[in-house]
Amino acid sequence: MDTLLPMRNRALAKAASRLRQTVAIGAAALLVFWIPGTTRSLANEETPLKETLNREAAATSAAAIERFWAVYHGNAYAAIPRVQLQLQAALRRDPNNPALYALLGASYFWHFGESTRDPNATSQSVRDDITAAVPLFKKARDLDYYGIHLPGYVNDDHLPGYLGITMVHLGQLSTDMALVAQGDQVLDFSAYQFPEFNNFNRWAAHNTDSKDSASYRKALDSLWQALDACAGTSIDRANPDLGPYLALQTPVGRKKACWSEGDLAPHSFEGFMLNLGNGLVKAGQLEAAKVVYANAKYADHYASWPYRQVLESIANSDLAARAALYADNDPRNDPPMGVPGRGCSYCHATVGE
Repeated sequence: MDTLLPMRNRALAKAASRLRQTVAIGAAALLVFWIPGTTRSLANEETPLKETLNREAAATSAAAIERFWAVYHGNAYAAIPRVQLQLQAALRRDPNNPALYALLGASYFWHFGESTRDPNATSQSVRDDITAAVPLFKKARDLDYYGIHLPGYVNDDHLPGYLGITMVHLGQLSTDMALVAQGDQVLDFSAYQFPEFNNFNRWAAHNTDSKDSASYRKALDSLWQALDACAGTSIDRANPDLGPYLALQTPVGRKKACWSEGDLAPHSFEGFMLNLGNGLVKAGQLEAAKVVYANAKYADHYASWPYRQVLESIANSDLAARAALYADNDPRNDPPMGVPGRGCSYCHATVGE
């Protein structure tokens, strides 16, 4: 439920890991290239790896990462182009940093998902955003999963989820069903790797599909699978009150994606409940949806959630009438699953617009 790159702390840890790796590689080079009977050493010679991972480049990367999170949490959508320029500049100096690629991909995905906030957006610019996001997430995933790392390195299992969902959205936008299928395969792998988080991406990839389609049923079931993974048991589908499981809350480890105590997506719990509640309404399960909407108030910071009025207005509305809009075979009038016109901000933003 921690929905966009929980990367600031990971990025700093990865930067430290890469610096340690540079030292280790440099030491290995000395062993490999030391020739008995000679006094020559490579210790004082600069290599491309040392140059790209020098202290100045690391500081540039850290500043770009911090700037991204400040803008993201600050709901400063108009600042996205400036953040992108800063991330791109950092990548020119630190081209093997997966966090930079991931956050740059996230910036395009954010811009794509909330394009109604851009008065100059066009259908082509929207397509360009999602088209740019896919290879950036792929590069981040490849560097993280298949790059050379020191023993003990922990892969970021959020990344396959981001790659998969952007592949599906690009395929849907361009009516490329082969790409959609490939994205679904990546999403299935990502949900296997990190069910607490990436099942939400499987949902988000297909939550606009017809309510009676197999793909929608699978998407909605993915949200249940996420909750089951978080609770360590099967949640009651008819009465999904999460009150009995609140003692499991944690701000650390993989399970922090389940709850409201993380600092990178401080309102992901509320956003998840909004999506699940709306998804159940679409499926005609109105009583369960009411319980899910009420779950959102268990969040530690619900009172400060900038978008709480959206959830409350839906929960207090005529849910039967809302469900009927999904059942009339006219997708143009289907209410959105999240906050209207918003994609990332309603889980990540700490302030209103």
